[in-house]
Amino acid sequence: MKDVAPPTTRRGLLAGIGVGATSALAGCSERLWSQAETPGSEQVSLTIKTVPADDNRLAASIASHLRENYRAAGIDATHEPVTKAELYRDILLEGDYDVFVARHPGLDEYDALRGLLHSRFRSEHGWQNPFQFSDVTADDYLDQQRVATESDRRDLLTDLIDHLAETAPYTVVAYPHPLSGASAEITVPSPPRQPQEYIEILSQSDNGPRDGPLEVGVFGEELTERLNPLTVDRNRIDGLLDLLYDPLARRIDGEYVPWLAEEVEWTEEDGIQARVTLREGLEWHDGESLDAEDVAFTLRFIGDTSMGDVDGGVPAPRYRSQQTLVSTTNVVDSQTVVLSMSDTTPAAARRVLTIPVLPEHIWDDRSELLADRQTRALADDNDDPIGSGLFSFADATTDLEIELEPFEEHVLRGATTGPDILDGFSQFEGITFRVSPNPGAMVEALIDGEIDVTASELPPQHTEPIRDAENVSTITGTTDAFYMIGYNNAHDELSNPYFRRVCSRLIDREHVVSEFFETFAQPAASSEELVGVNSETWGHDNLETDDEPEILRFPGTDGEVNTSRVRSLFQDIGYRYENEELLE
Repeated sequence: MKDVAPPTTRRGLLAGIGVGATSALAGCSERLWSQAETPGSEQVSLTIKTVPADDNRLAASIASHLRENYRAAGIDATHEPVTKAELYRDILLEGDYDVFVARHPGLDEYDALRGLLHSRFRSEHGWQNPFQFSDVTADDYLDQQRVATESDRRDLLTDLIDHLAETAPYTVVAYPHPLSGASAEITVPSPPRQPQEYIEILSQSDNGPRDGPLEVGVFGEELTERLNPLTVDRNRIDGLLDLLYDPLARRIDGEYVPWLAEEVEWTEEDGIQARVTLREGLEWHDGESLDAEDVAFTLRFIGDTSMGDVDGGVPAPRYRSQQTLVSTTNVVDSQTVVLSMSDTTPAAARRVLTIPVLPEHIWDDRSELLADRQTRALADDNDDPIGSGLFSFADATTDLEIELEPFEEHVLRGATTGPDILDGFSQFEGITFRVSPNPGAMVEALIDGEIDVTASELPPQHTEPIRDAENVSTITGTTDAFYMIGYNNAHDELSNPYFRRVCSRLIDREHVVSEFFETFAQPAASSEELVGVNSETWGHDNLETDDEPEILRFPGTDGEVNTSRVRSLFQDIGYRYENEELLE
């Protein structure tokens, strides 16, 4: 492994940040004083985008609460509900927003922060820096943590997270406790959202064996569409596509469990290398063989879906951060591929193993350029998905259901050796997702015995009918997902970290959890949790970050802001008021 320069000391870095922050504030104050002296200043205006209440009542409630607090602060704030597909397109593709409230799927490792925030991803799509954020200090920390030793990395991450808690272009409100309803006739260890949670249900010996599929209830519109695993507006049934497409390894309970890979051997003699040996007999759902060429193709394709036809490439908006960990791939033989990594460590590099492998014989033909920086791979609905998962796609009835059938040729089905999670798999003949128009109808289907378990996020207010029924029960669990408020760094006012910092204080996290989540959530309560690191689900030793960052100090009580206190906060950073309006 190449020599790594010793990281700057924590004190030195913080001192440097202080100098930078002072310089930034000086420039910011100078601009603001200049504006204040200029007649005709207009009121600060912000539009908050989120999905409608029928799609996600929790996100809509947070947005409405935020709007009222912004207005109390003198901001001309509006709440604009848009469909989930529109919201993802506006945020993750076009950057067309001021502020958004959304449910983020969660971070799987500290290095995931790099994809979310590093300036190298500013021009890319997806959850790769959708904020247009650029911060030299953050970039330095994000780069250094990839190459540092384990002990040095911990210190760097501590400094990084403390820095981001004050400067990041988003803030986490709460981590929801996933809620589901389940039939009393089956055992459901935890709400199904990820493949491993479905597998756990399917593997419970007291659930079967049973003729017929596991009947899963979901709600919403257009849930049978967009089966493309690479797009930002892909199918919205959590876990569905991950049941169809297998990765080299799955992250289960914090561990990376070999899946398509039989073995992964790490070496550090000439940089970081992962020698991946695939299991024998791997097949795609259409009967074609899955080999090392497919693995190498997948990594190249995510990096450039045009396959070299466009200068600079057209990266896929999904899995891009993980893909950048790999510098070269070398196919040794049909079962062996060597992944060479640069500027990283095995602790960070293992994330690349979780990328779903794509069949080259299908996706290679989708590199055609359709429009400016859009290839067919990113526009195709992938109506008949061909993967290598434990289940294959059988049928989709428009707005009614999706059927997955067992892929009997999967090497892990009936294998005597394999991941422990597959012991007892499977007690059901496939999975059927039954679509309801709203959560109330989904709950009725559960109580009526039409479905076995609910998978869509169950709003807390819909749990009472389940508790009152005799044949069903509620179940809860933990998740990496979080509700966040995001800011567009290209917006005149939101580009100012001091302005963002005050805005992030205008949400009473404990009040939100109590009133909207009915306590079925954990409020962000530390620097780590404010940036998306949930210590409850990660199971790691907490970093020594600031336990009481300033952003957590809500200027008010019981969700209602104290107007005079808020005005003082904005005035302290150089803004002024006129007729109770906050001026630009």
